[in-house]
Amino acid sequence: MRKTEVYQIRLDSQEKKQAFAVFKQLGITPAQAVRLFFKQVVITKSIPFSIENQNINVDHPKNKKTATTQAQHNVNDDEFLKTLQELLNVKDET
Repeated sequence: MRKTEVYQIRLDSQEKKQAFAVFKQLGITPAQAVRLFFKQVVITKSIPFSIENQNINVDHPKNKKTATTQAQHNVNDDEFLKTLQELLNVKDET
């Protein structure tokens, strides 16, 4: 059995309710959802979704992403679904 650790976070009450409702509809626990997020960070070595800032000047050459860089940061849907299925098949350790 792998060693697990507890990690606490603070959430906005409304966002928590909304997210937990989505998790319930998806048939996963909040703990499984967090583990999925962490697993995707490890697999992609990045945040597994786009983070945008409207205040960034996108015309500046330093801020332009190449197609290769963008592809590296996109989550492969098949890989994500495979990981989701694997995590759902593992008993919740919490």
